Amino acid sequence: MRFEVTRVLDSIERRLCTDPSAARAIVDLAPIVRQVELDGGRPAHLLRLGLVIDALGAHLGDPGAKVYLVVDRALITDLELTSNEKMVLRRWADDGLVETLPEVDDRLLELSAYTGLPVVSRDDFARFAGRHPWAAGAPFLIPVPGVGGAALMTRPNAAPTMPRPTLDPATQAVLGRYWRCPEPGCVLFGTPGPAQPPPRVRSGRAVCPRHGAPMHDGGPRQQATPVTIWIRGEDRGRFPVAAGAPVVVGRSPEGPGGVRLGELLDDEAVHWVSRSHVRLDLLDGALVVTDTSTNGTTVHTRSGPDAVPETITLHRGQQHRLGDWDVVELHEGVQLCRADRRPNSGGADDAPVMAEAPTMAIRLPGSAADRRG
Repeated sequence: MRFEVTRVLDSIERRLCTDPSAARAIVDLAPIVRQVELDGGRPAHLLRLGLVIDALGAHLGDPGAKVYLVVDRALITDLELTSNEKMVLRRWADDGLVETLPEVDDRLLELSAYTGLPVVSRDDFARFAGRHPWAAGAPFLIPVPGVGGAALMTRPNAAPTMPRPTLDPATQAVLGRYWRCPEPGCVLFGTPGPAQPPPRVRSGRAVCPRHGAPMHDGGPRQQATPVTIWIRGEDRGRFPVAAGAPVVVGRSPEGPGGVRLGELLDDEAVHWVSRSHVRLDLLDGALVVTDTSTNGTTVHTRSGPDAVPETITLHRGQQHRLGDWDVVELHEGVQLCRADRRPNSGGADDAPVMAEAPTMAIRLPGSAADRRG
């Protein structure tokens, strides 16, 4: 059973990131692992996060949805978690997959205001009404018991769309820059780049949320558009394409910054996807694809989600400016598109993260042996 639980935690890990351009929601972890009514199990269980991630995928119609996880540091020493669960949380924090804070405070609302992402939390955030009045009507999501585990419910009386809070000029200026944390080895703010999360902003200054230290200016933040890799209808990862920083995608592209698909491809696709198959550029806010392959690239163009696609074939050196709903196909079933779009209206068979969970892994209270990890 422990091996199966480890596999589930590995599946959960693949859905975590601190890149706002790749995440679909911000998740408040501590209340979720203690939400006993989701499964009727022991007082705290990390696998409840898997139930909520699956519920988010169902709610959004995106089975591969990734989440930006915010963790109260006290949770890592919670006596109700097993030693293995606490070790996993520490590893996620050390690897920069989650944002770990001394106190979560209003960081969830900050992130939502800066990124436009919804928050998944049991908190009503009423105590922050003075600082974040826009949050009262935000369509945040509440985990509730559902068929097979969990479901998400939009908060009562919420607006149908996410409000756009007004950011003061000083905050906008901070968010328009990259930042470096003075603490050696900071995994969130050690290297400026498109995937860097937003800093905390205090009195017009950038502060590292993990270390609480004022940060050094790392230069202007580049505009970036996230792209999803779809393999046989399954979301297999996302990457940003920034202005002035083209990204080469292929079986095994040379040089830094390339996106390697080789390990994701089946035996047939590996022969048809070139080592460096396409280059993606962000020009004037739009993605431009250039074929760099020996076998050609197909672009399925659509004017909207339900429009009938038209097909364009690109050959080596040819370019195409992608529309919002266009899909780039390197080989049948190997596709790229904007992260807020899907290649088609259905058919994705992403396995739920809890698919391999043992039937009673959560519902049975942990034994003494289980608590020793």
